[in-house]
Amino acid sequence: MFRLVNTSQGLRPALISKFKHAKTGGTNPSPFSTTTTNAPTNTTPTSNSKYESTFQFKRAQSTVAPPATVATTIQTPSSQNAAANPYRSKLDSFSRIYHVPNHVVGRRTEKIDHTATDEMATLILDENFRNQMTETDLYRYAASIYSAAIAVRRQRLEMSRNRDRDNAASFGDDLKYQSAAIALAESIAAGEFPQQVSARTLFKVFATLMQFKLNDEIMNLWETGVAQSEGEDLGDIGKMYLDHTVLSVVLEVAYDSKRFSYEEILRIYEMSLVENEPIHPYLLERIGQIAIKHGDHARGLDCLEQLMNNYENNPRARSILGALSQIHIAFIGNCKDTIIAKRFFEKAVDESDHLPYTILLKAPYVVSFLQNCNALGDSFENIVDMWSRVCQFYIKRREEQPSRMVTINSGLFKILFDKYPEPSMEAMKLMKLTFAKCKNINEHFLNTLISHMPWKDRTLVNDVVSAYDKFKVPKSVVSHRIILKNAGNVEYTPEEILTLWNQLLLKLDSEGYKYIANADWAAIRLATIFSEQFKSPERDCLYYSIVRTYKNYMQHDEAALRFLRATVRDATVYKQISRITTEENPTFEINYDIEVPEFKNLKENTNYPKVTKKVTDANPNLL
Repeated sequence: MFRLVNTSQGLRPALISKFKHAKTGGTNPSPFSTTTTNAPTNTTPTSNSKYESTFQFKRAQSTVAPPATVATTIQTPSSQNAAANPYRSKLDSFSRIYHVPNHVVGRRTEKIDHTATDEMATLILDENFRNQMTETDLYRYAASIYSAAIAVRRQRLEMSRNRDRDNAASFGDDLKYQSAAIALAESIAAGEFPQQVSARTLFKVFATLMQFKLNDEIMNLWETGVAQSEGEDLGDIGKMYLDHTVLSVVLEVAYDSKRFSYEEILRIYEMSLVENEPIHPYLLERIGQIAIKHGDHARGLDCLEQLMNNYENNPRARSILGALSQIHIAFIGNCKDTIIAKRFFEKAVDESDHLPYTILLKAPYVVSFLQNCNALGDSFENIVDMWSRVCQFYIKRREEQPSRMVTINSGLFKILFDKYPEPSMEAMKLMKLTFAKCKNINEHFLNTLISHMPWKDRTLVNDVVSAYDKFKVPKSVVSHRIILKNAGNVEYTPEEILTLWNQLLLKLDSEGYKYIANADWAAIRLATIFSEQFKSPERDCLYYSIVRTYKNYMQHDEAALRFLRATVRDATVYKQISRITTEENPTFEINYDIEVPEFKNLKENTNYPKVTKKVTDANPNLL
């Protein structure tokens, strides 16, 4: 496999020659440029979906042969044979998944039907099936994986689905599309789609891998693909990996993972340009982002200016609008020069209605912006003010997703408690300021505050917990878990911790839970046996007594097995917990008699001692 390494000799001459050779490749007219060309147009069929244009890239600077040229080498079955060919029939009836781009105003959460993509992921393992595929078939499959991965993540972050750690199916969609993307990337790298692969398909594959932060897989696939251009019988496959849309993903990953130096990134970028041909907005935006991260603000501003020029020529091109939005927030979150960053922040928060593109004020960029301001000496009062303005921006735009608010609240409280790990009059004053500046004191605000608060004083912690009642914020199951977890950092008595545990169980019961979930067991462990600040025999024995009392309330037999197996790593804990399996009613150094409330929904679901006996039998030396 070809490797580009950062050596004293710089880029390998072989790679440079590949880029120079690619610059002579055929091109197609671009939807974002007014440049005229005599090259053939992209003849890929379009969908009836109004979002199709988001994914169809008619590349002005393409380094690959036009899709129409590739298509002529594929023998598509005739209509008469298609009816008798079950593979062709399935390909023709494949229902592609779409997602709505972020910059589309009024976007709603997508409803995803995974059936067709699931079936395709299985069928594509069959060589005979792959041989029936066309370039369009492969692209539609890759685009479906990409869109589904985005939609599934949105559903999770927007809390349109209930994701319980004990429900294995809740992770299924994420793992399914991650596995599908990896499998498709491996098949492409292995040369299993020599006629079907195209630059637009590669872009979808790379972008999906990027969604899952699979940086090594991205670079390995790209380097393998570039190396393929050495083969005499592989046509333009190697050139496809030098397409601007593909490079827009690869170069960012290469920079972030330190695979290439900044200078090498610029050399690759400059060699990918073709005279008198436009640069794809995605590549312009990514090079701008990389420059901003590197502190090359002049180049970042140049990229923004070029994108604005493209916008003036084609103000409705979604690729340009999305690129403008992304490079704008990159200046906010990634620019270490806070004078520049604050100017873009002001534009986004106060003047967004006057911008030609929609600002997507992503929470991680906001947090990075606040951290940069803090690092360069901004007062906490000023940081709270900027945080409050962002919150108002989200409320005004109806973008108050729980995950987004938790992220920016976490960033704010981390700054506060890093400055004040111990309570003081000044710290208390600033914490009260966050309450005063918060326009919507809700569960997410209070949960995040308690999660990050390192203060151990029981009175101070109780004052914060009382804010749920003071501001009429109902405590959810998550709130009760967070309060219980935090008890591990507070000087509570075992009786007070038991009260918090009982409050959690009553909330579970009122919400219709039939079992005590793994997240609940994790919370009580952090409050007792895993307490770093106040670990004691009293807390340890309280935990053992709770497990003894509620051992059969776990979700099912498998949950009970996982519960005990997880304790094997700690010999002391395992020795005590295993007694609940091997002894009928064990007593501990300090015995707590725990009274079980009358539940309406919580119930015993397993015979814990019987189920977990296989674990203790397998590890007799640890008893």
